[in-house]
Amino acid sequence: MKILIGGDLKPINKVNEFRREWGESESGSPIKIMYDEIVKYPDVFLRHKSKEVDFPLDDKTERLIKWMQKMMYKNHGIGLAAIQVGYERRIFVMDCSRAGQNPEIFINPVIVGHSDESLTDFEGCLSAPGKRGEVRRYLRIILKYQDEKGEEHTKTFYNLAARCIQHEMDHLDGKLCIDYEKGEYSRDKHKSQTMVESDFRAKSDT
Repeated sequence: MKILIGGDLKPINKVNEFRREWGESESGSPIKIMYDEIVKYPDVFLRHKSKEVDFPLDDKTERLIKWMQKMMYKNHGIGLAAIQVGYERRIFVMDCSRAGQNPEIFINPVIVGHSDESLTDFEGCLSAPGKRGEVRRYLRIILKYQDEKGEEHTKTFYNLAARCIQHEMDHLDGKLCIDYEKGEYSRDKHKSQTMVESDFRAKSDT
């Protein structure tokens, strides 16, 4: 069975052709993000390790979270990390429901426990269209995270949701499903992936 976390997208060319900077215009009015693509392999930006999110959330981060949900649904994914839309923030969104109408938001997530049982399966990724990795994931995980209000939660996830969370957690640490070989994460394969500098730049520090 193949677990498809992502789909296929157009290649990225120049970022300024697809997005406008978050922040304020010369008149002081808010500018909404209009970037309509996902950062894709072999962009070296995907190797960046995401940073902790401070609370309370600022307007920029709140808009980012809403945009991530929109991009996840638009591209028929079940999960999306902030790094995949150009922001080095420890945030991901997920919706593993059948109806696809139950988005969940995870900020500063940490896996604090997992089952002994695991399953090796194939995964795809929105950031690596046309590629897939054979990845071993725990069947049950316990996740500690914060919501949009900064409140802490600890919750247990199983099966597909657990796999999706582990996939997105990898993104937050600069890993991709294609870094795995025969189920196991391969540091050598990670290093052997040919990554390139693009004209994409991190927007999280602006």
